[in-house]
Amino acid sequence: MTMAYKAKIVKLVIVVCILLVIIVKWHKLLYLANYIKGYYVTIKESLITPDTVSVIYPTRFFNYKRPYHHAPDGLVHCGNMLLYTSPKEERVSDIAQKLIGYTYYYKASHLHNAIVTLNALNSKTVGAGTVLVVPHPLPFITIDLTKKSMTQIPYVKGVYYSGNSLASQKMMRQLSQLKQAGINAVVFDVKDVCGTVNYKSHVPMVVELNTHQKRPVDDVVTLIRNFKELDLYVIARIAVFRDHLLATKSPDMAIKSKRTGSIWNQGSKELWVDPTKQSVWDYNIALACEIATLGADEIQFDYIRFPTTGDLSDAQYAYDFGKKSKVETITQFLAKAKSELHKLNTAVSIDIFGVTAWQKEEDVYKLGQKIELLAHNCDVISPMLYPSHFNDNFDGYANPGDEPYYFIATGNKKVMAIVPKTLIRPWLQAFKWRVSNYNEDYILAQVKACIDTNTYGYLFWNASNDYTVVYNAFMKKNNGNAKKTKGDSK
Repeated sequence: MTMAYKAKIVKLVIVVCILLVIIVKWHKLLYLANYIKGYYVTIKESLITPDTVSVIYPTRFFNYKRPYHHAPDGLVHCGNMLLYTSPKEERVSDIAQKLIGYTYYYKASHLHNAIVTLNALNSKTVGAGTVLVVPHPLPFITIDLTKKSMTQIPYVKGVYYSGNSLASQKMMRQLSQLKQAGINAVVFDVKDVCGTVNYKSHVPMVVELNTHQKRPVDDVVTLIRNFKELDLYVIARIAVFRDHLLATKSPDMAIKSKRTGSIWNQGSKELWVDPTKQSVWDYNIALACEIATLGADEIQFDYIRFPTTGDLSDAQYAYDFGKKSKVETITQFLAKAKSELHKLNTAVSIDIFGVTAWQKEEDVYKLGQKIELLAHNCDVISPMLYPSHFNDNFDGYANPGDEPYYFIATGNKKVMAIVPKTLIRPWLQAFKWRVSNYNEDYILAQVKACIDTNTYGYLFWNASNDYTVVYNAFMKKNNGNAKKTKGDSK
């Protein structure tokens, strides 16, 4: 065998080996290429056009997994069909609970009704050996929600959704439209001030107290997966210390009344759990860690403060960690939460009162929110700078609600002056309360204030989740940019 022939064989073997490596590692090579491209686009946006709509972000490329790899006995997936053979007599409701994680349904009762309709069942149970067609199954491969590296936070343009909206098809349709307009993130309630945990949780205290009993979502993994299939950055919001349900279900965790020894502020609509109590910390941090492991990119803590209304002189705290100031208590809770969540490669953000940006000592120490201390223990700060929430004649403006640019821009600047190295992403007003002319220009004025002050994105709040004006504003802005570009090209 000649040397030339041997060289050809060696080259052929090397080429075959390279091809095999490319085939086996193709998805990882593609991920790496997109990752690099994503950074290029992100940097370009930041330097040139910070508010343009992004197509690629480094965090928006996913690994995939096979959801049926550990499927229960009797479940067979083939193409777009999912068949389940019951091994014994079973209730259809139990089957729905068992199989919901293999479908696009969030609520087990919805899957139950669909199974009954599709299979023309006339009984609450099915016998052993019954074959059922399961509607709307997941595909053969799905997005793997496990975070293998620390969340890379994009320039966020997000909207908020309450728990009541989570299981509705309307929400997903609206999000699809908003995504096309330029929204790239969603904030959803894990737990709001009412205290209901909005999905079926496995946190022991949640299960024991059944604080997820009235949940709108049974399978939150599918919800998060659907968000990510829309290419949305997913932020899970937790209202921490204002929690009506937890205070009533576990009075020991509530702030106590000095006079009566029972729940403080009882009978009001605003019940609080004790920020100085170990069990309250454990409950909220466990919930945050659970939703982080289930795929949320970021945990946002709201009501991470002490109460400011009611007879505050009657409030009695447990001081499980020793008697500390309100500022020390809130700061140390956040430090503990961040430590646990960063271990799970999950970013941490916090909401703070808009007025806190003005750093009046009375507000700081009443709330327990000292911005420079909080900044050390989170990745993003979101001041709630809704213009309508400032008192009349604040900073010399008779009706602050009619001054969107001033209050957003000024609040941003004040927070940035305190913590220049922290990412600031304000909440913007997407509702008409105390505003004489709420329209698309009102939205765009707030967005311009964020662009002019170089915030790292912004979030829109509307309690009823109506973002029609936001959508119209973004479309107006997009059309304006398109016309400008066309004119410039001439």
